[in-house]
Amino acid sequence: MKILKKVFLSLLFPVLMFTAMLIITASNSKCYVNGDFIFLKFDLIRYVVLDACQTICVALAIHLQLKNGRFDFSTGAAMILSAIFAGNIGNMTGSPYIGFLVALVSAVVISCFTAVVYMNGRLPIIISTIGVTLLYESLTYLVFGGTGISVFYQDTRLSVFGRMPGIFVPAILAMLVFTFYDKMTVAGRRGKILANNQSAGVNIGINEYHNTITSYVFSGLIIGCASIIYLSQNRVNPQSGLSTSSVMFSYIVSVFMGRFIGLASNDVIGIGIAAVSMSILDYGLNCMNLGAGGWQQIIMGVFVMAFYTMSSQIGNIQKLFRKVTKKEA
Repeated sequence: MKILKKVFLSLLFPVLMFTAMLIITASNSKCYVNGDFIFLKFDLIRYVVLDACQTICVALAIHLQLKNGRFDFSTGAAMILSAIFAGNIGNMTGSPYIGFLVALVSAVVISCFTAVVYMNGRLPIIISTIGVTLLYESLTYLVFGGTGISVFYQDTRLSVFGRMPGIFVPAILAMLVFTFYDKMTVAGRRGKILANNQSAGVNIGINEYHNTITSYVFSGLIIGCASIIYLSQNRVNPQSGLSTSSVMFSYIVSVFMGRFIGLASNDVIGIGIAAVSMSILDYGLNCMNLGAGGWQQIIMGVFVMAFYTMSSQIGNIQKLFRKVTKKEA
């Protein structure tokens, strides 16, 4: 019964999201083309799968550092820079598999550099990661002539990890890497202690330097998975002025929602369900021609605010429900 309860609570959010968007789009004339209801087309599945896989990878990379008490601003910049390396080398060799390998290696190296700067600089994590973000963005204008990479996603031979079924490879790998780090490594378990009380963790003998480097190695692997998907679906341009932070913040909603949903199961499942749910919402907005511009931001902002308010008051809601039930009894 406990397992069934967890499954029910985990699946409740995407089911409610799908039902709500189905009702809203069915009553909107813009969602009908030549009499066909476009929301229930196969494109729904394709869009949700492609978008959710990308979201899962980025969200897990962000969440891994959050679980260790670090809010890393450089995740988006690391993804873009590693995508440029992977795209250009993959294009030179004509192999998506070499591109994937380069994405993983370059993302790990970049992430470890971030960890070294943070640990040796002795600055707050936000200051350190903003500094390295500016450095990584400047490098996007220096490596490979500063042109980014545009031909990779247009070549069907190279962009296999941005389409079904190839996209499941980096997405599943990212989930396995996160689960292995969180459940099966000493660094993953000790990271929770450092996040709760860093001074106490160091005093009982935890090597913070070693723990930080290890966590960034694993988050780098996840960022590499995210970068190969992003590269296989988009043109990657050089960035500047902390523009890569918008890439990171566009996925961070799924992190916080996933952490709440994951209370009924675990973090990976929670983030996966949150990613699917937000993809359904985004697809519904696209069907109503609200998928871009100010209206999308307003609707997403109102939804996120309502969700956060609801989740923060869940304890009071449960108390009220028990009180009403007791009176009726």
